[in-house]
Amino acid sequence: LSSLPGRRFVASYLGHSNWLRAASLSPSASRIVSGGDDQTVRLWDVEKKSCLQTFYDSASSITCTKFGLGDSIIVASSWDSSINIWDVRSFQLRQHYGRAHGPSPITQVALHPRGDLILSCAADRQLRLWDLRAGKLRNSILGHDRPIHSCSWDESGEHFLSCDSEVVFYWSLPAEESPTLEDPPVADAGLNASDAATLKALDPATRGQETPSTVPRDGAAPGACDETPEKTLQKPGSLQKLLEAAWAGEQVLQSKVSDLQEQNLPEAAALMLEKMVTEMDVLTHLLESIEQRLAASEASTAELRQLLARQAPAPEP
Repeated sequence: LSSLPGRRFVASYLGHSNWLRAASLSPSASRIVSGGDDQTVRLWDVEKKSCLQTFYDSASSITCTKFGLGDSIIVASSWDSSINIWDVRSFQLRQHYGRAHGPSPITQVALHPRGDLILSCAADRQLRLWDLRAGKLRNSILGHDRPIHSCSWDESGEHFLSCDSEVVFYWSLPAEESPTLEDPPVADAGLNASDAATLKALDPATRGQETPSTVPRDGAAPGACDETPEKTLQKPGSLQKLLEAAWAGEQVLQSKVSDLQEQNLPEAAALMLEKMVTEMDVLTHLLESIEQRLAASEASTAELRQLLARQAPAPEP
């Protein structure tokens, strides 16, 4: 941790057993959340420089960590395309979205300023919008030709940005399919009525019968995409739904197979080729990372050998 005004080192927080991949400071600047290749998410006390809680619910390397609703929830994405949401007060896992982008690693997640939506981006060149109150996928947004590196909301929550290695897109938030009744205000210390209602919606024990349950660990719930923002927001076709069902490990019904037969064979081949290219891009980045680590290890080994050679006693005559 460093101080920007003073341009000086402040503190180190030790605890991860492998490479650190993501860290975020809470809005109150009293907490830090971090994640890495040890497959854990850790919550830190800034002042005491101690680890308050370690979350072991992820099964792969962590790629992004964020706070939401002030300091009340933690959102983390991982290499196996999962999104987890924890309640900071109870340290309980509130929601889990498994294989949120199929087999593609999620690169970043961004929580809407209201706290009821999550935007995720991945190497599959897609942005996905998740409704936390309904616990399901709301929109799949297409437009990038390369793996997406980052995404972020503006302060109003009406627009968001996404970028890949060459271009930046500016999007408008699609309107909801139909208005929904707001949950009644909940008295909660440190939260306003809107934040408390959203946090209550994240708790499976307080949801109504008409509200869908949280997404099961074996796959994210399929979502509709009925509204169109500026730029490109496309509805997933029957072939894409079939592929998403297969990625999520769901049983494909015969009716879905008949939908696939209605698609043109060139379209199916193009989608399969795109999936293969995306997976090859991910593998290429992984190999480059391994090569860099090997080069660093070889340089360290050579330096150590030189140091030992200098410290070795001179042979007696």
